[in-house]
Amino acid sequence: MRERFPVFDLHCDTAVELSLQKKPWNSNDLHIDLDRGDRLLHHIQVYSFCCVYDEKGLPLAGYAAEERFIRALSDFYTQLDRHSDRVRLCRSAEDLIACTKEGKRAVFLSLEGPEAISCDPDRLDELKDLGFVMTTLTWNNPNLLAGPHTSDAGLTDLGKAFVRRAQQLGIVIDVSHLSEKAFWDLCDITSAPIVASHSNSRAICGHSRNLTDRQAKTIFNFGGLVGLNLYAPFLSLDGKADFDTVRRHVDHFLELGGEHHLALGGDLDGCDRLPAGFTDVESYNDLGRYLLESGMEEELVNHIFNNNAVHFFVQHLQKSRVG
Repeated sequence: MRERFPVFDLHCDTAVELSLQKKPWNSNDLHIDLDRGDRLLHHIQVYSFCCVYDEKGLPLAGYAAEERFIRALSDFYTQLDRHSDRVRLCRSAEDLIACTKEGKRAVFLSLEGPEAISCDPDRLDELKDLGFVMTTLTWNNPNLLAGPHTSDAGLTDLGKAFVRRAQQLGIVIDVSHLSEKAFWDLCDITSAPIVASHSNSRAICGHSRNLTDRQAKTIFNFGGLVGLNLYAPFLSLDGKADFDTVRRHVDHFLELGGEHHLALGGDLDGCDRLPAGFTDVESYNDLGRYLLESGMEEELVNHIFNNNAVHFFVQHLQKSRVG
């Protein structure tokens, strides 16, 4: 039985937590650090920046959201420079390929909550220049672009302009946190595959943050990705989850045609309740072994843990797609 697995995770909140808690990236008590990532076969991570709520969970917008975003991003750039011998910021498929050849860990950036750039389509060029390859349209609160998963609000005219400009620039749209109405409004206008970076199956766990079967199949059929979220209340409504609970979501997505479109999106350092037996990024090795021991083919585990996300990013982050 193999001991280590390659991991490409589509969503974590570690970068913002490093900034807020003034912790080092190489070794800390968060869910992710570089040292524990080294215990995976290899580790590619999308670091998401959610700067639209304060320490009490109250919403931030305007200057307050942007100030937190700038501070967190600046701190993370410092960490990237400090550990440049181990990691590389990737903006394109070419960067990812080069990073692999160099033996470094690939890092991608994503924005969670466009309030940090005032929900302004004209600032997406700036976001791309900063190295971001993906953005959501909302977090948990309504904004100028769309309604969140708790609402019936759809995509606004500004939201449609935001989507069109993002896709012109090659920035991937992430539908996690989005309302179902806004999801279908987006599907009417999208010109590129979409991603739900950290969302599970609503058929298995009936939470509004999860995807209906129809949503999941639409993402799969148009070449997108769904990343499995490890937050226990999104795995089971009673918040009691283990590796078998995760497997149930995996199996359901596979029944819907997700073999080449299912990935990881653990939401690490963005949640405080993980499945029993999962404590930090190194636990992906334990989850991988569990899936093998429970009868899943090794090739399929590799697809979910790494290959599907690599294929998507190589296909959709070409250098030629620039602003």
